[in-house]
Order: sequence, then structure tokens, then C-alpha cells
Amino acid sequence: GQRLAMLCDGTFFQRLLTRFTTPEELFGPLSLKSLEQDEYRRVTAGFLPTADIAFLDEIFKANSAILNTLLTILNERKFDNAGSRESCNIRCVVGASNELPESEELVALFDRFLIRKEVSPVSDEGVLKLLSMRNPGETLCSDGDND
Repeated sequence: GQRLAMLCDGTFFQRLLTRFTTPEELFGPLSLKSLEQDEYRRVTAGFLPTADIAFLDEIFKANSAILNTLLTILNERKFDNAGSRESCNIRCVVGASNELPESEELVALFDRFLIRKEVSPVSDEGVLKLLSMRNPGETLCSDGDND
């Protein structure tokens, strides 16, 4: 994700989600100055609504306080803030999870991801091969052909 953000000359945002993750962690804290004027506005700079590229780990552990806002960002590239709808710069969101979604609301989130890749666990033999590599980015092909 960070490399992609550098290639796009964009900003990168990442978070590990749990059932205890709060909206402030993804969308930014509430503005105290705005609250003084009875306005519910988030300070989004440096958070998901202002990112170009994002990586959300354990995305299916997001709670309902986060899901609806996340769906709007993914589907419409918009963020509701203080009664107005702001555009989001987001170009790419990568979500990762150790399990597939089971509930209806999580299936809606899963549907927003156009490209899906299931990755199998690395075998014991595979772990040994990875650990023995001089360069972790090198290929496991013995003939050197990268096709």
C-alpha cells in the first residue's frame, strides 16, 4: 500500500480494525471548536477520508458504527461531515481478513471490493523456503524464468 501511494504521489492510511475500533480512529477526531458551535464535524486530515490509498487489516471486524460510513466512502467516494457531503480522494482500498464475512451487513462491505484474492496459509515447507531466501522478494522458481 505504501509503495502504491508513493507511485501515485498520494497519501497512505492504514489501520488494524477490531470490534473495539472507534470511528475517530478511521475518520478523525471531533473538532472541539465546531462542537462549541453545536456542529458535529470531524477533523479528517491524516485519516481515511483524505487518503489516496488505504490498507484496512481485519476489515470484517469493523463494528456497525464504522460500517455505514465505510460503505459510503467505498461506494460513492463521499464522506458525510457536519451535515455536508465531502468528496474523498480515495483511489484504492485494500482490505485483508483472516475470515470471510458471514453476516448480511458484512456481505455488503465484501461486495464493494471488485478484486478479491484468497490466499492460502503458507505450508511448513514454504515457511522454510521463505526463511532461507537471501532476498525475500526473489522468486521461488528454480530456472529464473519469471513468466
